[in-house]
Amino acid sequence: MVSIDTPPQYEYDEEPAPPPAEPDRTAYPRERRRRRRRRALAAALVLASAGGAAAVLLSDGGDGSGSSANRTKLDAVPVTRADLVDRQNVDGKLGYAGNYSVNAAAPGPDKETPPAGDGANKPQAGGTPGPSRSPGGGSAPGAAGSGGSQGGSPPDAGNNAGPGTITWLPGVGDRLSRGDRVYGRDGTKVPLFYGETPFWRALYVGVEKGVDVRELEQNLQALGYGGFTVDEKFTDTTAAAVKKWQKDMGHRQTGRFDAGDAVVLPDSVRVGEVTAVLGSTSQGPLLKASGTGRRVTVNLPVNKQTLASTGAKVQVNLPGGKTAGGTVTRVGTVAKEGEPTQGQPPSGDKATIPVDIALDQPKDAGTLDGAPVTVGFTGKEKKGVLTVPVNALLALTEGGYGVEAIEADGGTRLLKVKLGMFANGRVEVTGDGVTEGLKVGVPKA
Repeated sequence: MVSIDTPPQYEYDEEPAPPPAEPDRTAYPRERRRRRRRRALAAALVLASAGGAAAVLLSDGGDGSGSSANRTKLDAVPVTRADLVDRQNVDGKLGYAGNYSVNAAAPGPDKETPPAGDGANKPQAGGTPGPSRSPGGGSAPGAAGSGGSQGGSPPDAGNNAGPGTITWLPGVGDRLSRGDRVYGRDGTKVPLFYGETPFWRALYVGVEKGVDVRELEQNLQALGYGGFTVDEKFTDTTAAAVKKWQKDMGHRQTGRFDAGDAVVLPDSVRVGEVTAVLGSTSQGPLLKASGTGRRVTVNLPVNKQTLASTGAKVQVNLPGGKTAGGTVTRVGTVAKEGEPTQGQPPSGDKATIPVDIALDQPKDAGTLDGAPVTVGFTGKEKKGVLTVPVNALLALTEGGYGVEAIEADGGTRLLKVKLGMFANGRVEVTGDGVTEGLKVGVPKA
């Protein structure tokens, strides 16, 4: 129960009353106590709004007289209509989106072109040479002997017939886009192509249709080497485009594209770590990279997982006091056990789920990488409600809360209010006579 023994009286005179000739020294502690009581009430309400419980017993402690000793000066503030947003902050980390391990690919002869003497020229059971057979039962590409889209001979070994030597590597922090050199092999460039499927075979006129042909043609066209229809067929016009690309890359112009002639990644990347060394064999791990988009990762406690949903807007507090808007792009579904307290068994209360957030304006983050940030998730929101500062509230003797309305002539009246949502030092209020623009009293600072 929250109560006030004697309702306080307030002055709203623009000119302060002159002090009595003989000041009542006992009045000052009472006035200070009254201010402390209102502030204590505001603090208790803030605690209650955060999920705690609070009870405040207010007692005037005076004799109920209307002397100036029993008055408190107030400032007048308006009731405002505003949006209230309850944000819950969770720690996170700022970095780059996506993680990739890049390997050098330097295969041997084309998987579908057997070495001489083992396949196309190998005698069959009848003692006469015959075409090699593909796993599907048809003739392997290149064995039919005639050109065209249904089965031509592959060109001689391409530009990537075997392992070479690494002759160039990028630096940490370099950004690589489509067509940029990812590494150098034997003095030639191995560029970045965009796609989801790594190249796994040699491509040439007559090779069987496949998604890798479409991927090659998409990249050639994007780099300005057109003249063909993007599909899954490697035609003479595709070979002509490959030759033009090979010429600009400093390769032999064979019209054949080998699996190791380009590195395939979904998009542009930022080099995070270089693991290979110059002069080593061009096989195996080369470097580690990330995407170029900025991403915030948060390990959200499972008891707060309802705060995050894909597409939800958040506020990110960056180092240095800057803030940036963000959008939730992924919410994990598998919880990870939290770090146990030393000497205590693991607790499900500390389990978390991963949440990824993309910054609406990536440039806001500058070049920060791995920096700690705080993410404000919107727990609850109310739009266009009447609000007052929390310290405008008064606890009523009969129970509940009220505000002290200030009339145009300086008079006051007590209005009982019903409390709603709390956020950022303000509280939603409704009640008879409570309207937007109404002046209410708050303690002077």
